[in-house]
Amino acid sequence: MFVSGAVLLFYFFWANGYIDMPVSGPAVNEDEVDYTIPSMPSKIEPSTNPTGETESDYETDSQYKNTIDFIQLKQSNNDIVGWIYMTSPSVNAPVLMSKKDDTFYLSHGSNGKYSKKGSFYIERSYNRSDFEDPVTIIYGHRKSDGTMFGKLQSTLDKIDINKEPQYVVIYLPNSTKIYHIVATYRHDSSHVLYYNDFSKQSEYDAFFNKVYSSKGTGVQLVHEDKPRFGDKVLILSTCFKGDRTNRFLVIAKELK
Repeated sequence: MFVSGAVLLFYFFWANGYIDMPVSGPAVNEDEVDYTIPSMPSKIEPSTNPTGETESDYETDSQYKNTIDFIQLKQSNNDIVGWIYMTSPSVNAPVLMSKKDDTFYLSHGSNGKYSKKGSFYIERSYNRSDFEDPVTIIYGHRKSDGTMFGKLQSTLDKIDINKEPQYVVIYLPNSTKIYHIVATYRHDSSHVLYYNDFSKQSEYDAFFNKVYSSKGTGVQLVHEDKPRFGDKVLILSTCFKGDRTNRFLVIAKELK
């Protein structure tokens, strides 16, 4: 009875995010890819033209000039397909896609070696590496030490994204994409891309209608910038703080 009680108590603390479940694996060096991170802007402020419309060509803006050396990165690990940059919270790291196993980077660093922190990654089974799908999802652990997406929910919970617009920059080998965060959302454990075919307008609209009708902890919505069919969307996905059985989704729409 004592053992059963201890197991239930452990599960309670793990499921509610107080304990990081250990992941078995070989004891190897967890150093990340050997790469000098280039200087990044301290604040993401997309430039605007006189009409108030967002500038579409960010390659002409020195603030967002792509300085990531993908040739060097791919020599280190050819699975690196992009680079994610945020200021709130601070996120500045490569994005990976395994060619063989969608779950590989759950437990491997950007150098391909075992790491409990894993990497930021997208799934080859559901997304292309050029971020041109209707919806692309980047996954990452919510680590208790604040690394990876560890501060994603706690930081955005303190920001009113309707009053203080927040952005995500994705650097790719041949382009730069900037996304405006338009919603934060508590989602159940079901696989978003498996259960939703976003190439179909009916399913695209149904998903975002559900998001924009939601309320509760972790939910923020920018109603005037709700994604509409044809918009390219980026979703950041991690464990929900306080309930590991749910996901915390940050939904961002690509600026055109």
